[in-house]
Amino acid sequence: MLFSLYYMTFQENKYFNYTTADNKIADGCKLCVEGKKLVLFVTGLCGNGCSYCPVSDNKNLHDVIFANERKVKSISEVIEEARLMDAKGAGITGGDPLAVLKRTCEYIKALKKEFGKNFHIHLYTPLLRVKKESLQQLFDAGLDEI
Repeated sequence: MLFSLYYMTFQENKYFNYTTADNKIADGCKLCVEGKKLVLFVTGLCGNGCSYCPVSDNKNLHDVIFANERKVKSISEVIEEARLMDAKGAGITGGDPLAVLKRTCEYIKALKKEFGKNFHIHLYTPLLRVKKESLQQLFDAGLDEI
């Protein structure tokens, strides 16, 4: 199926999603759609206050950590959850993962150390705290995509 939005044409791809006509999809999206990524919710804190925010009331604006909807308190619990599902990567989300940048970088480093450089990690974040310095810290920690 093809459709157009303004000047771009999109087509359905093998991941049951739509991409631009060149059919390129981000590596993180490929693994996620296949169910091969750990979902790491690093905090519910966020300064945006978007009216459409999909984060649940038990997480929104609370500094809590979840790995695949399992509340966790340590990096070792996150690693255990990744092992249980045989994860090939992780998608880091929140609230705003950059609200707890140090923690986010610690989790990235720990996952890369445990599972190797091919363990693909992508991050979802609003633009509120995105700065050159924070991007550099994420890159240095081992983040693959943002």
